[in-house]
Amino acid sequence: MNNSSVDEIKSKLDIIDVINGYIRLQKAGRNYRANCPFHSEKTPSFMVSPEKQMWHCFGCGKGGSIFDFVMEMEGMEFGDALKVLAQRAGVELKKIDPKLSARLKTERTRLYEICDWASRFFVKQLESAAGKKMRDYLVGRGLKSETIALWRIGYAPNEWQALTDFLNSRGYPTAEILKAGLAVKNDRGKYYDRFRDRIIFPIADINDMTIGFTGRENPNNPDKRMGKYVNIPNTPIYDKSRVLYGLNKAKLDIKKENLCVLVEGQMDVIMAHQSGFGNVVASSGTALTEYQLKTIKRYTENLATSFDMDAAGKEATKRGINLAVELGFSAKVISLPAAKDPADYLKENAETWPKMLKQAQNLIEFCLNNALKSNDAETAEGKKEISKSVLPIIKRIPNKIEQAYWIQETAKKLGVGETVLMQELDKINFSPLLVNSDPVFPVKNSGGHKMDLEEYAIGLALSCPEGQNQYRIEPKCLFTNSQLGEIFEAIKNTKKKKIVLADLKKKLPPHLAEQIDGLAFKAEVQKCLADEFEPEKEIKFCFRQLKKKFLKDKLSKLSLAIKQAESKKDKTLLKNLTEEFAQLSKEIS
Repeated sequence: MNNSSVDEIKSKLDIIDVINGYIRLQKAGRNYRANCPFHSEKTPSFMVSPEKQMWHCFGCGKGGSIFDFVMEMEGMEFGDALKVLAQRAGVELKKIDPKLSARLKTERTRLYEICDWASRFFVKQLESAAGKKMRDYLVGRGLKSETIALWRIGYAPNEWQALTDFLNSRGYPTAEILKAGLAVKNDRGKYYDRFRDRIIFPIADINDMTIGFTGRENPNNPDKRMGKYVNIPNTPIYDKSRVLYGLNKAKLDIKKENLCVLVEGQMDVIMAHQSGFGNVVASSGTALTEYQLKTIKRYTENLATSFDMDAAGKEATKRGINLAVELGFSAKVISLPAAKDPADYLKENAETWPKMLKQAQNLIEFCLNNALKSNDAETAEGKKEISKSVLPIIKRIPNKIEQAYWIQETAKKLGVGETVLMQELDKINFSPLLVNSDPVFPVKNSGGHKMDLEEYAIGLALSCPEGQNQYRIEPKCLFTNSQLGEIFEAIKNTKKKKIVLADLKKKLPPHLAEQIDGLAFKAEVQKCLADEFEPEKEIKFCFRQLKKKFLKDKLSKLSLAIKQAESKKDKTLLKNLTEEFAQLSKEIS
């Protein structure tokens, strides 16, 4: 299979730039590090090598190239990741080998194509007679023509099968349109378009690929049967619990401002961006999820919400707030004048938006003040109700110093002792919403970070010439992984003091040569992760553990052989095996 397009993409895209678009990387020697986006961790163990264009997490064990990273982050297959990165690199995939081209035509790729064509269709319909009325409405709400075009806002005509017929004409069967969420099947087996006579807002993923849609009712002809907004259902490429509207356009500004402003609707996001505030995204009317919050945390730990916090009593909204607190966000609440949503406020008062951000209250402070307004802090019953409202949120704060501060503030406002509030806090049945997903690996090296022992030994041999005297005397049989054993043998046969990886690769078959960079990278990164890194000590540790494992395996086999000799009553064999067993046991000791 011809991989020219894959190689071209790799040559045009820097892994640091690609990964930095998702998470915040920090320099660590020759490499970069971050908290892993694929599992919960407090100490960064996710490392990226600009030199080798590779990444690896020493917590969960995942790693690979830019393609592997995008596949993991977006839940994509290889073909979809290739398409996304080719688009970013400006590589024409038509040049690709026909066999690989066929591989790219996955179900997900077809759904991306359907959504893209649907978006074009809706945009075109905004120019129709009925569509122009929708455009007039959008302009009346304060949107400029260039903003409408930039966000690809469109119109779904008031017809039963207009979109389905269009997509059929492009070669997409109705069954695929149904799978993309754009068609609905009724009880009689008939298909019709999900969106009819609605303003359409396309939803994009982090890489600008259209994955879904929201349809707002015609303001001149409200659809009482379907509600003000109709959303596409979850599909193989769209999951509403994982998507934040506008993040594809907001991610760089969020990193730059070190703040994410979260609003409720699409119009709020679009108006904010048009007004010059590009760090705004929307939850699109759904409750905040752990995945959405962790996505935001890749760019910033500062969150400001601008939606109806009076609804904080609703369980779904309350859970989202609790999740943000538990994840360690510095969360604030922007209070806009009554009956004003961000879109309307920005239309009339965009110049005062920065002031509103500065005046935003800390989430705990906001909840405390709201509770004080609703209850009489002078009465025992009022104090009790206020504490019941605020303490469960304070309980979830992971930082004990911050937690103590808000206990102190609450105690002042209620006129009670801090000790009393601490006692009440201890009574709260706290069930963490987050699950620590740090995996446990069976082997741990002396540096304190978990990884495969055999791989680590090879990596040290590749990257630490200081310990060559140690590994040159060790036997190949210590490696249970036959491929690693072959690589180790090739390293031993290298005469140079410092191993040149490029030269070593030439001596190995392709399936082994392609592992070299990854093995060396893992070992090199340990120098950044470990508090103290002594190459010779690390190598001795590895081979001591490998020998112990090898001898234990041998003991296990000897134990079985001894039982067989006993059953056969072969005294001579039993004596020899017992002596060998004793000798091995002594070696292990």
